Formats: sequence, C-alpha cells, structure tokens
Amino acid sequence: LGCVLFQFPRWFTAKRDHIDYIERLRDRSDWPIAVEFRGGGWMSDNYQAETLSLLDKLGFAYVVVDEPQGFRSSTPPVVASTSPLAVIRFHGQNAKTYEKPNISVAERFRYLYTEDELKGWVAPVRSLAQRADQLHVLMNNCYGDYGVRNARQLAELLASQM
Repeated sequence: LGCVLFQFPRWFTAKRDHIDYIERLRDRSDWPIAVEFRGGGWMSDNYQAETLSLLDKLGFAYVVVDEPQGFRSSTPPVVASTSPLAVIRFHGQNAKTYEKPNISVAERFRYLYTEDELKGWVAPVRSLAQRADQLHVLMNNCYGDYGVRNARQLAELLASQM
C-alpha cells in the first residue's frame, strides 16, 4: 500500500469545518495520505495557494487530476507537489458522461486517451517525479482495458523521451 487516498466530493467545500476535518486526517492513518478534491473551490484562484500550503504543512500529497473541465465538480489540472509522495489521477475527458446521473462508474469514466493527450502529460509527470521522492500515476478511465492501455502508452512515452 503506497498511501491512503481521501477523495472529497464537490460539496466538501473550502470552509473551516472541512479544513479542520482534513487537519484531523493524520490521526486516522499511519500510511502516507493523499488528498483529491472533486471541486469544492479548493483549487480556485482564491484558495489554491492556501490549499497547497495546508497540504504541505500536514505532509499530505496533493492529487493532481486530469478530468473534464467546465463543471462545478471540475478541479483544474494544477501540477503541484506538497509531500515526498506525488500523485496524478487520470479520470479521462469524457465531458458527455462526467456528471450524467444514473450511469455506471465504467460509463462515467469511459475514455481512451489519445497519444497526443498523453504526450501533453510527459513534462508534468517528469516535473513531479523530480520534485518528489515517489510518484504514483493512476488511471481511473475504468472502462474495459482503457486504463491499462493508457498506462502502457504513457510509460512508453516517458521511456522514449529520456
């Protein structure tokens, strides 16, 4: 187990009670903690610096996300590192189904990245790998073998551009 991932929904906004909750997470795990925000304003221009500072102070990994933009639940793909562990999660870019009600998780994240899309992540992945002791890259485009195919593709891109 590399870490415990706490993924917070869009209704978990950047307010005092929720900040207090995050501060108490350390007592809930002896494992490294990674924090992923699904909206909630944590990474807006108003709160981004404070959010990253909070996670840095606590030693928690900020989870960089790639996901469709333009929704209330969207978190911008801010490439940042706040602990010795860095984490990136690829949720896909399927805007048609991202917030569609009453569908399966597989349908929501049914997205096969193109090579060009993954090429755009090579430099950010390398940057995070240089800043952190360890980098976890997770594919959450969980439809069929899409995540596995894209993980292999990204690994090949990283290896070929050494």
